[in-house]
Amino acid sequence: MKVLFIVNEAAGHGKGKKVWHRLQQHLTINYEVAFTEYERHGQELAKNWAQDAQTKKLIVIVGGDGTIHEVVSGVVHNKFIVIGVVRAGSGNDFARYFTTFQDAFQIESYIQKEMVYLPMDVGAVQLGDHQHEIFVNNAGVGFDAFVTKRINTSRLKLYLNKIGLGKLSYAVAVVRGLFSFRRFDVKIQADNQEWHFQKAWFVAMCNQPYFGGGMKISPTSKPDDGQIEITIVHGISRLKLLLVFVTVFFEKHTKFKEITFLQGHQFNIFVHGNDVDCHTDGNYIGEIREGTKIHSTVQREAWQVHSEEH
Repeated sequence: MKVLFIVNEAAGHGKGKKVWHRLQQHLTINYEVAFTEYERHGQELAKNWAQDAQTKKLIVIVGGDGTIHEVVSGVVHNKFIVIGVVRAGSGNDFARYFTTFQDAFQIESYIQKEMVYLPMDVGAVQLGDHQHEIFVNNAGVGFDAFVTKRINTSRLKLYLNKIGLGKLSYAVAVVRGLFSFRRFDVKIQADNQEWHFQKAWFVAMCNQPYFGGGMKISPTSKPDDGQIEITIVHGISRLKLLLVFVTVFFEKHTKFKEITFLQGHQFNIFVHGNDVDCHTDGNYIGEIREGTKIHSTVQREAWQVHSEEH
């Protein structure tokens, strides 16, 4: 079986490089390796390597949620590619739900046996008439994307990663952003139904439960059920929002009346009041103009992940 390692050495502010160095010292199988060098490079590498596949191939990603997002984007709907992950990011929300490889021995044992893999859904967002993105974990409009944009350029994240506390960077950025974020109104449509929310903080579209470095924002989300779950936080004070983020780690946020959960196959989302930021899997993808339609849907069994189940 052909195996390609796609390594983001910059993941986790250098953690990717350390994890790969340790991993390759123990690998005894034949493999290929490619290193990401710029944004979306992982998508290009995966797509080019996978495009002529006629038998099963394994791509092992050494990186974080952003690298996983890129690689899956490059092989989505390719039934010959199985994805495995060695986590090396900061938040590692993918690894909180999906099975990952812990070391070289697990990888080699996996390919020497009959490979077990599971088909998974991806979420998709269409921003207006142009930009289309998929998401493996989640996508967000509003405060979570606002925070994401600032985290990705933050010196604090670099420092926290160096001392092994990278997953706290999201929580710290939340606190710092509370007082500068401008809330917005949102309209959501689905299956002849319509909902209106005022003074919204964010709309999170989820394909699995976790976001923001371990916050279980959407406890009922499953990446193989053909559904997208949407979490809307609205009409809540800044101080109470901080309490919400604390309770998310313990799944107590579901009791707040200012948090609404929706589930379905597809949604149309419209924001009003001001322009808002958007992200997919922690990758900031830009600012959405007021009134732009955001179409969120699910693509069934769009990629395959390695599994230890037999």
